[in-house]
Amino acid sequence: MKKRILFLLSSILIYNMVFSVSSSLYEQDFSVKVTVPSTESKIVISPQPFDKDLTSVELTKKMGNGINLGNTLEAFRGYNQSTKRTPSSYETLWGQPEAQPRHFEGFARAGFKSVRIPIAWTNMMDYEHGDFTIATAMLDRVEEVVNMALDAGLYVVINDHWDGGWWGLFGSADKSHREMAVKMYKSMWLQIANRFKNYSDKLIFEGGNEEHGDGFNLETVFSNKKKGVLSENQKYDCANQVNQCFVDVIRSTGSNNQYRFLLIPGYNTDIDKTSHQSRFVMPKDSASNKLMISVHYYTPSDYCILSEDASWAKVKMNWGSDYEKKVMASNFEKMKEFVDKGYGVVIGEYGVALTKSFKMKEGTVEWLSCVLENCDKLNYCPMLWDCSSLFLRTGRVGFTEPDVAAIYINRD
Repeated sequence: MKKRILFLLSSILIYNMVFSVSSSLYEQDFSVKVTVPSTESKIVISPQPFDKDLTSVELTKKMGNGINLGNTLEAFRGYNQSTKRTPSSYETLWGQPEAQPRHFEGFARAGFKSVRIPIAWTNMMDYEHGDFTIATAMLDRVEEVVNMALDAGLYVVINDHWDGGWWGLFGSADKSHREMAVKMYKSMWLQIANRFKNYSDKLIFEGGNEEHGDGFNLETVFSNKKKGVLSENQKYDCANQVNQCFVDVIRSTGSNNQYRFLLIPGYNTDIDKTSHQSRFVMPKDSASNKLMISVHYYTPSDYCILSEDASWAKVKMNWGSDYEKKVMASNFEKMKEFVDKGYGVVIGEYGVALTKSFKMKEGTVEWLSCVLENCDKLNYCPMLWDCSSLFLRTGRVGFTEPDVAAIYINRD
């Protein structure tokens, strides 16, 4: 009997630790209040013009073809590494140059109308020691880079990217870590939103990257190499709550943020896990027609992601059969349900990796062209993922291959 009682008590303890894993609900309080320092811009001190009647579906048309400033502002410092360096010094950690005006001017000359700037805000936030304040120097540097892009005539998307995988705090078995995740996310976006609240409708906020889903169970600096404990249903519910929190926080800061366009990450930014999914719910919004949905496209993954053989697949070196084109068209059609409901669709990342000898794979130009053709047909905004592979940012700024350049410069 004593052993049975001890077994029951230990079972209850484990159950409480993982907070009802069998439940489909993510049980965490997002109403917690946070206090952040003043971060308002000293550059844009009054609201810029903002087209309040513009819808998110109309905006995706204006954003045209976009490109990512990849592996630059989101290059992560490493766990427990210094948060006191100069902000631009982090930008070179993953082999890219510091962001410069000529990069954005080059994007515009190449035919791009928008740029996505992934960011690792924790580079200058000492969250490992419980401090969720973004250093003023970091906010100043991001604002400087955003204005470089705006001055080049581009629409601009900023987010919090992978950022060292801190997102895994949401799925921790430790309640204090889950509470930390909510406070950190709210604090982060309050500071960002207040800095940019007077900017025009050419600046868009994106609530995350690919981590809204499986990323909630990532190992973190606090987890002692243990992954999170959320079930798939709980990850969906957590994604929905995080997205709602994002919208509510931005709207609460007023000025142009009352109706700023907000880009909501789909589940894992995966088309199949986001479209036609009753478990994925777009957030409610006090503003009308100002929400967009983001997914990424790297299909087939053995062609788009791999440069050489990996443990999970052999690299695919060609693409372009009629069947493969039909698969792509079918995949893109799945997101049409969001457009039909009034949400603009952004393909936040897409691309084909080079071979290990840094050559384009057979069919790359055709694959890219087909992505753009499907997006034109369905009124999506595609944003090329690039880290100076197809589009150089060191030395000469521009595409390396004339055939690729022609795809973009010849499109309106």
